[in-house]
Amino acid sequence: MSTSPLLTVDPGKTALVIIDMQNDFCKPGGTRYGSEIISEAGIARAAKLLGRCREAGAKVIFVESVRDPDSPDFTRFKLSPMLMRGSWGAKYVEELRRRPGEPVVEKNTHDCFYETSMEVLLAKLGISPETHKIIVMGIAANVCVYHAIMGFHVRHYEQLVAIDCCFGSPEGVRILEAQCRCPGYSYNVAAVNSEAIKFRSVVTA
Repeated sequence: MSTSPLLTVDPGKTALVIIDMQNDFCKPGGTRYGSEIISEAGIARAAKLLGRCREAGAKVIFVESVRDPDSPDFTRFKLSPMLMRGSWGAKYVEELRRRPGEPVVEKNTHDCFYETSMEVLLAKLGISPETHKIIVMGIAANVCVYHAIMGFHVRHYEQLVAIDCCFGSPEGVRILEAQCRCPGYSYNVAAVNSEAIKFRSVVTA
């Protein structure tokens, strides 16, 4: 992984978007869990970044992938069940538990913008491409995280992708980082190490 420059952002103009850090992906016993994809150390890094964002006063948005029995994933494409509504597997990991008042966007596909409340929520929170930077982390790197990044990218948001807090197969993480760094995206998407993200102190009168 390449070394990232130090980046300082205004927490009042920053939002952390967390993608699918749910038990089915992140914990032993989950239907899509793999120790080569995510570890307890990785979850701890993500939790640390979440804590730093909260402490600084940045907004936090959770994205939660949920499936129902009649999902095309199962009925048409015959995938094995995952992320079933109301199940342990669909719940966020304890280390990244949502706090009261922190919003969640439910999605039923890889894309957190497709037929979801994301755009309405961003407008409600006053988050726009002209005012806010987006920090993205989550799972899986070259699937749902990639879709989120592309969704924000085509809407002209500046993004910091916390690449050490994006999880998936080693190849999947490499694919994501390579996409972030290619000229088609790198003008408003930066793949960075989470520790390189610093929050500017807000001085109040």
